[in-house]
Amino acid sequence: MLNFLRARNNSNYYVTFALRRASLHIVVVERGNENTPSLVVCDDVTVQEGDANTALRQLAHKYAKYCRHNPPVTLVLGIGYYQSVALDRPNLEPHELAASLRYSLRDLVSYEPEDCIADYYELPIQLAGQNKINAIAASKSELSSILQAIHDVSDNIVAVLSEEQAVAEMFKVHEEPTVVAYQQPEQAALLQVYRSGQMQVNRAVRSLEQLHKLTLDEIRMGGLQPLSVEVQRSGDYFERQLRQSPIRQIILALSLPKQDEVLASLRDDLGLPVEWASYPNWAQELAAGDYSDFAAIGGAVATLKLCEAQT
Repeated sequence: MLNFLRARNNSNYYVTFALRRASLHIVVVERGNENTPSLVVCDDVTVQEGDANTALRQLAHKYAKYCRHNPPVTLVLGIGYYQSVALDRPNLEPHELAASLRYSLRDLVSYEPEDCIADYYELPIQLAGQNKINAIAASKSELSSILQAIHDVSDNIVAVLSEEQAVAEMFKVHEEPTVVAYQQPEQAALLQVYRSGQMQVNRAVRSLEQLHKLTLDEIRMGGLQPLSVEVQRSGDYFERQLRQSPIRQIILALSLPKQDEVLASLRDDLGLPVEWASYPNWAQELAAGDYSDFAAIGGAVATLKLCEAQT
């Protein structure tokens, strides 16, 4: 997470842009009574020929009334805009670590050090004897162009989040060990494990990029078995390698039709309760409903938390 929080909030609205290679989502929330947010905008446009800046200006113009008065803005980068890598923690002080990551990642990501911008987060449990961090790296030149377009909307950029971090905000309600399967079309699926409101495991599985193309007939014929295998691997790693409590349930946030056949197939394969992910009550009226906006709404939740922490 790249955390900025430079400018004062002169607006009642909080704006989040979630950028994927093919689309850009905007979410605007307003903090209501008793600190409960209210979702006032949830929309998206197609990114034409990779021109994210034009898409951003299009949405900012369409919802100009919410982009006035320097609102807090957060950018969520889709999986196609960053690379996530687990590596041994360098022997550096925390304030030195983020600055040195672009050199530590030299052989682990495709960005050259001079064009690499990186930050990291840590998971609460690790294998015995390990001391790893999860690094998020992106292209500095590509990100700079996008951030300049956002600066045309507001000088109050709060943070830049990865999709895996933003989505995690949507699953922190789970106390019992839970495997979450999240996937958007043409993207790697995220297999995450949560317990006590915290993400414990994060895996990006590229072999599941075409999951959204499955038909109901293919699902009935066992087409979800590759997903079942990856869910089982995530659960086994959490239980056996990390020596944690058994997984209790599976939550799905997939770009598949919300059909009983999907749930039944995975229940039969895994022998565990399986259900579709829920949107927060305050977001349900305007939310897309197909999880395409989950990262944007999660980014909005993170924005509210960051701004609250600074007050």
